[in-house]
Amino acid sequence: MPARLAIFWDFAQLHTSLLTAANNGQPSRLPTSVPQPEVVDVQCLMAYFDDAGQVVYNRAYADWRPLGNYADVLSDTFIDLSQIFSNKQGNPYVFRQLSADLLAYLRTPDHAEEILIVGGGSEYRQLRQTVHEYGSRLIGLGVESEADDFWIQSCDDFHFYHRLGCRKLYTGAVDGGHSLSTERARNLLTVAINQLSRYYGSDWVQQVRIKPAIIRQEPDFDEGMLGYEAFSQFLRDQSDLLERRHREGEQEPEYRLIGEHAQRQPRPERADPEQIANFYLRVASQQGIRMPDPVIMWEGIDVYAGFLADDISFASFAEIDQECLRLLREDYPNLSMTEVKKVRQVLFKCFLFRPSVDDTIGFHDEIKGLEDIEDRYFQLMLARIGNNIQEPLDYTALSLALTGTPDQGDRLKALDELEEE
Repeated sequence: MPARLAIFWDFAQLHTSLLTAANNGQPSRLPTSVPQPEVVDVQCLMAYFDDAGQVVYNRAYADWRPLGNYADVLSDTFIDLSQIFSNKQGNPYVFRQLSADLLAYLRTPDHAEEILIVGGGSEYRQLRQTVHEYGSRLIGLGVESEADDFWIQSCDDFHFYHRLGCRKLYTGAVDGGHSLSTERARNLLTVAINQLSRYYGSDWVQQVRIKPAIIRQEPDFDEGMLGYEAFSQFLRDQSDLLERRHREGEQEPEYRLIGEHAQRQPRPERADPEQIANFYLRVASQQGIRMPDPVIMWEGIDVYAGFLADDISFASFAEIDQECLRLLREDYPNLSMTEVKKVRQVLFKCFLFRPSVDDTIGFHDEIKGLEDIEDRYFQLMLARIGNNIQEPLDYTALSLALTGTPDQGDRLKALDELEEE
């Protein structure tokens, strides 16, 4: 008696892999926003499945909107189609939904003995243990030149698409008639980093943020059009335009533009430090920093330094907020939880907290005391404000904005000058 077979298609990945194979291993330049050619020989695969076992479940996942050329062949099959909408980069992320559906299926009492995943990549290897826990075998099917080795090794059995005798349905162009000049790409890069620098308040921008910012300007951007196999290679090749650094302990390298390209905000001509301080707080707000009252912020830093000195860890940020509110209300009885949450949110942006360990929240090891917390706070605000105004900083006014007193002006100036060195 043939084994019962449940089939889960990452149709989007299989389609993309076959286009890549048709382009001699280079990613296809066909924009995902236009109708895609029919490259998957669905009838061949269905015939193979019928020979391999008794198909009891058959579902395919993709963003079907640009895949209308498959409509006729899919309408003649018994495949359930699941719509996965594409992200901002134009890619449907199938894995999450497919995995959830697979787990739900395995929990049914009469699930199939064999689970076949069509397409897929390295992320799918984690499904091996789940499938085995429910007593089934995991089978993979992919394009030989594109299939991930770890994914292949994770399967109990693996089949290569082209070895099944499936036809090559598409032999047309793979670039979609689109081109991208180096000059255009560099302009997109400059605009993207400027936008990100203003938003995050720092000249340095993480690599992972740059490409999505370019794609927001040019949805069809692909570094492969310029001959680069990876976006990181494109960035490294712009050494006359960008400076790169990779700090110890950070996963992502960072880049900043060389030269004066930032579009900074003009500060109104005001002689009153309090008015300038209010202007600085508005700039910070535009950069995503929701400040509490400066005095509360400064007192809140003292409270957090007390947590650090007493080596206190917390189960949640809500617990931190409650304890901070209790302590601050000793001096400010009418203080609201909203202001306390703002204190914590600002400090969170200072990378004060370490990742959760044993389900608790604590401080990074390099933060030793009050001065370290204050320095991180000042460095964040110097970046978010100083990088987004045209005029030199008024450190007395900045001290008023950040602490409620002018006393920290000299310290802010020294930190700013140290950062510039």
